[in-house]
Amino acid sequence: MTTYVYNEHDENQVLTMRNKLKKKKRKRRINFVLIVLFLIFLVIFFFGDMSKVKKITVSGCHLTSAEEIIERLPVKSKKTYFFKVNKKQVETEVEKMIFVEKATVTKDLIGNIKIRIKENNASLYGYINNILYVADQDGIFEQDQQQKWISYVQRCPQMMNFDEEHFRSFVKAYVKLPSVVQNQISSIVFEPDEKDQTKCKLELNDGKVFYVRIEDMEKQLTSTNYYLVIQSYPDYKYYDYLGKNVYVYN
Repeated sequence: MTTYVYNEHDENQVLTMRNKLKKKKRKRRINFVLIVLFLIFLVIFFFGDMSKVKKITVSGCHLTSAEEIIERLPVKSKKTYFFKVNKKQVETEVEKMIFVEKATVTKDLIGNIKIRIKENNASLYGYINNILYVADQDGIFEQDQQQKWISYVQRCPQMMNFDEEHFRSFVKAYVKLPSVVQNQISSIVFEPDEKDQTKCKLELNDGKVFYVRIEDMEKQLTSTNYYLVIQSYPDYKYYDYLGKNVYVYN
């Protein structure tokens, strides 16, 4: 019995080489088609509706409105591309809104955005040109033309006779005062004159009256200074903080 020994010359080398080349070309064509299809899919995904934000939800709202927060966001459902959404930027934008102390933004894999907020409280309110203005504990204030917050803010000190510019500057300084001082104030009246253009009258719960200037108020009404003045001159009604001095009288 004869044993067969393979010899490469038994095959047609030209045909073998041709088949190998055909296989390589076919493989390259398949890879090319797959790459093209993948690129087409990426284009459709990144520039089509599939890659846009599906839904935005807001939770934790009591004083604020979820609908108003969503409306004011730069991110829009079915319009903003999901991959362009920066969570930190969205959190920063939400925290600029009134009554929002903290915002936490999460994204899921299917294009939904969830915003969880922690609210703070109102600190001041007042009327300017018959429009209600409300400020929160972070010093953010807004107009409330529908007076939807009026029943809530009436427990806060009311600001009177302010224009918007001085309302803004007063609120900015007021929120930096210690809580022990804020809790004693029942109302604030803006009483400027030609020589004293930022003078304010702070009416306290116990009937005492403080006169302060907006730009100096934060430095003058520290908790230490407040207690020192009250304890040193307990029987006086009027306390005028002027520079480094306090003038007391009845």
